[in-house]
Amino acid sequence: MLSNVYGGLFNIFLSSLYHAMDSIPQLKPSEIKSFISILEHVRDSGLLGQFEVDIENRIRDVEDKIRQVSQDWYENEMQGYMGQPGVNRALPLLLMTDEVEKSAKLLDKRFPKPLLG
Repeated sequence: MLSNVYGGLFNIFLSSLYHAMDSIPQLKPSEIKSFISILEHVRDSGLLGQFEVDIENRIRDVEDKIRQVSQDWYENEMQGYMGQPGVNRALPLLLMTDEVEKSAKLLDKRFPKPLLG
């Protein structure tokens, strides 16, 4: 019974983390700190052994969500830069490269370790 409760808690807080990923790349550690701490506590309890396959799939869902949100962000930024045509056709690509590098450095600084590592 206790492992079912912990499995339910894990699913609830993993879902909360999933939806918090919508704000990437502006996401701050303080916004997900409580989710991560509860997820780590539940995972470290050892009561999730019977749900191992489901948990791995759910974590992959969060990773897929991060990829999708990142792709959507990239496409929106790129459309903004491509909408400003100029003489130099490579300029939007250069500006986008700078934006990607800046966002990647910011996220690396905010999240030096994997979230659920």
